[in-house]
Amino acid sequence: MKISASFYQSYSFIQGKPVTSIKVIVYEGVITLADLGLIFECSLGSFVVNGQDTGQQKLSCHTGNMGEASVVIIGSDTSGDGQLTVSQGNGQKIGVQPYHFKATAHYALNFNVMNNHAMSDGVHSNKVNVILTGTGSGVNLYKRKLDLSVTGSASFKKGQLIQSTTVETDTSGNASIELYDTNQEGETVTLTGFLDGSKVTRATQQLHFQRALDCDAFPPDNGEYIRTIFTYSINNQRYLFRQRECDHLVTVHQLISGGKQGELVSTGQKWTNFYDLIFPFVIEKEQYIFGLAKHFINMSENTHKTYWMIAKLDKNGHKEIVEHGYWDSVYDVGFAYTIGDKNFIYLHSKNSNIKGRYNFIIREIFDNGEMGPIKTDSDWANFYGPTFCYSLDGKTYFYGQAEADFSFFVYELEENGSIGEMIQSGVLEPYCEVQFANSADHEYLCPGCSLYHYCAMQCFNDKEWRGFPILGGDIRMDVKNVHCHLDTFYQYQIPFEIYDDNNGYEYLLLQTTDKNRWIIKRVNTPFMGDPPTLGETTDSSSNH
Repeated sequence: MKISASFYQSYSFIQGKPVTSIKVIVYEGVITLADLGLIFECSLGSFVVNGQDTGQQKLSCHTGNMGEASVVIIGSDTSGDGQLTVSQGNGQKIGVQPYHFKATAHYALNFNVMNNHAMSDGVHSNKVNVILTGTGSGVNLYKRKLDLSVTGSASFKKGQLIQSTTVETDTSGNASIELYDTNQEGETVTLTGFLDGSKVTRATQQLHFQRALDCDAFPPDNGEYIRTIFTYSINNQRYLFRQRECDHLVTVHQLISGGKQGELVSTGQKWTNFYDLIFPFVIEKEQYIFGLAKHFINMSENTHKTYWMIAKLDKNGHKEIVEHGYWDSVYDVGFAYTIGDKNFIYLHSKNSNIKGRYNFIIREIFDNGEMGPIKTDSDWANFYGPTFCYSLDGKTYFYGQAEADFSFFVYELEENGSIGEMIQSGVLEPYCEVQFANSADHEYLCPGCSLYHYCAMQCFNDKEWRGFPILGGDIRMDVKNVHCHLDTFYQYQIPFEIYDDNNGYEYLLLQTTDKNRWIIKRVNTPFMGDPPTLGETTDSSSNH
């Protein structure tokens, strides 16, 4: 009697791919045939065994006690018609069952580079988000396996050479990876990714590792350690930020009671660029920085003159870039300021324009930290290198002095982002290369007293430190000040305030361009009308 078969079929999905499950019952007449050897062949897709795609289109098995056998066939992302052929072990055909796979999800894989141009020192990393997206029916983005590989000396793991790995996506189809490189000369590598089980869904991305910079191994030829330095506060804790040019290393220390440099809280990070101009600002209690780099990565491949960024800064000196871009202009000095509920940055260039004048701009910064429009675009007759701003009695002013003719000015800054009325002008000799301003909060020293504002400066030639009070917006150059002769010229002078037992104390960090030479001095801030003076040394590099 002829052997025949009945088929029972259902459809589902596995990892976004169409699947058909086919059960066959083999019988002779009305009697089912147990333990009969069968050969299954599928014309489209491949068989799944124990939940795994075998990639095979031929499968052998035996029927069970009731003459039954079941197979699972998985298809691709594309549609098509197939048939399952069932034969006896001797090759005698028993039956054929057609099936159809509908077009299902279409997937795309992309790389979003979060950090590029990391140093190839095996410590710093390029960061990449791997993004899987899909369209169509049956899309499944969760826990999809992505097979990744990388070339060159790059590795998926710090301290080991691991050049292939598999990651799983989260519920949104995303995964994050970090890549390290030990080719100290720097190199460009290629990252490749595939969706597991699909040779069609793939992505490639070039990543750049820059030459490993190390000031300790290769100090500056001229012995000068150029830096940018500023202080900032998070949750009432003040921090001292430094970045040095020779290897882009960022260090952040706490500034603590008694005017001392405290714990190192940074993690040894080296930023991609050194920022020749960098300054902090606060918007809605969030700490931001603006940075401008004149010699940025891949500058030879870029027609722009500067790279800029705005970033959030945390207590460990890690930045989260909010926005960045390139400009065709170079700016050398600047500051951030707030008037009312609006935030601005002022930038000024030492390069003369075609008129022989020196450009400056004022740009608004939006509340989310992004770069806003230009509010003022003009120029000065001179380059005013020492420049700073200060606020007094609800008004904001800024000061600048020109080395060319020793002239200085004080202007009021307006809420619409323009330059307002000139408050003060004149000639101040000698010209001092380092100048700054600060305000001491005398509410902590004398309840009901006003803020004490002062400016100070040090000249390279005579090394004298001079301080002047600020009254009514004017810098009182006419007030006799007490000169303080310092042992050397300190290129970096950063004022800050520490509160001890509800008392505010003014301090000044002074640092040279030597590898590590700095002191912190107490600033004696008298009441209105008298100049500040330098007091005791509270800390120095020799203590660390």
